[in-house]
Amino acid sequence: MQKLGKNDRMQKAFLQNINHEIRVPLKAIKTLAATVGQEDLYLSKNEKRNISDQMVYNSNLVSTLVDELVMFANADETVALKVESFSPNALCRRCLEANVQNIYHRKAVKMQFRRELNDEFFIHSDRHLVELIINKLVVNACRFTEEGEVSVGCNLEEFPDCLTISVSDTGVGIPENRLGNIFTFFEEPDDVKDEAELDLSICSKLAEKLGGRLYHDAAHQKGTRMMLVLPLR
Repeated sequence: MQKLGKNDRMQKAFLQNINHEIRVPLKAIKTLAATVGQEDLYLSKNEKRNISDQMVYNSNLVSTLVDELVMFANADETVALKVESFSPNALCRRCLEANVQNIYHRKAVKMQFRRELNDEFFIHSDRHLVELIINKLVVNACRFTEEGEVSVGCNLEEFPDCLTISVSDTGVGIPENRLGNIFTFFEEPDDVKDEAELDLSICSKLAEKLGGRLYHDAAHQKGTRMMLVLPLR
């Protein structure tokens, strides 16, 4: 009975978060579609491209949320990884570009890729799951950063025989009294304080499926730095 109660709480919290998150991109898509559909509207090539990019970005957000639902539904099952070879540099740049819309209204925030590896360096892992994790970490970083920068980088120095993908920001940071619970949703659903912690818990679970770990960098001085550590196959 205790386990059933915990599962019910997890399901309720997760679905409430998904319900909230999915309405934002759907509303944006609806607004953009209505704009394009105006008969007397003239759009330049740049304006058309901007609207197209926004619609693709928000559609990708919906797709990501659906992926999370599938992952949550199979939380206790072993999911077969689709391992392929890909460039982590290229993947990180793609995630940054996909989230540019999140900081358009904040001129004081810049997005930056920190190039520490050659672009010719490739890793073998499930590209889609890695992208999902990085994307959610970047979304969270953008959410809590009003000025400064959101940066992503890859390195081979921090953990032996592993690739470290870091997402850093100069935002408000995580309160010290909540650092111990940011990855615990799947163990203690009642301890989740906001959707950012839920997102981090999901990212941590996905990292484990990849054979890696998600860490919070306690040494990072201003803002937050999360590290996705993946084994080199």
